[in-house]
Amino acid sequence: MFKFFLPLVGFILISLSSYGEDPEVSQPQTKYIHLTPAFVVNYGSTGRMKYLRTEIALKVSGGRAASAVSSHRPYIRNNLVFLLTAQDGDVVNTSLGRENLRKAALDEVRALMTELEGEAFIDDLYFENFVVQN
Repeated sequence: MFKFFLPLVGFILISLSSYGEDPEVSQPQTKYIHLTPAFVVNYGSTGRMKYLRTEIALKVSGGRAASAVSSHRPYIRNNLVFLLTAQDGDVVNTSLGRENLRKAALDEVRALMTELEGEAFIDDLYFENFVVQN
């Protein structure tokens, strides 16, 4: 008889421990804001024209953050265009340089969102692809 009740009691205790938890409060839903269309910019200040093409996604947590970031998409794109065009070949042609550029872009958009909304909202920034023509 105890063999039947022991698992039942365990199930009831586990069910009660999670009862009433709001999943939206305990774990905000991760969303990705894709900054489309792709960024296609010329970069470098000397020599022949060089091009960079990349697609960028911003990771946010929850609908409020996604809405705030989406409403400022044109301003975010503008600042990222200027950041990307200011790069040189040493940055865009190495893995370390691209990672540093990714971090600089993340810092840029977080600072922008903090200025506009009072909160950074952006958890991370990803290059979905990254192509350069030297």
